[in-house]
Amino acid sequence: EKNKLYIDPDGRLFWNGAQIDDVTLRQYLDTTVQMDPQPELHFQPDPQARYDTVDKVLAIIKRANVTKLGFVGNEQYRNDF
Repeated sequence: EKNKLYIDPDGRLFWNGAQIDDVTLRQYLDTTVQMDPQPELHFQPDPQARYDTVDKVLAIIKRANVTKLGFVGNEQYRNDF
């Protein structure tokens, strides 16, 4: 099982396509870390999302003790370096 967390350019959070807030995100994360096996969390911040928003969400993920985290979209930067 996989869950997708997306941050749009305006800083809004979407869990599997549904808009959520920070509190709901933490509730979802707390539920998923109790599952066996733990579902993968695919994290996809929009390239235009503010860094401070992305950092805040990563802190929420870390505090929830998520162990299966993958970043989606990094391939868009493949030719930048």
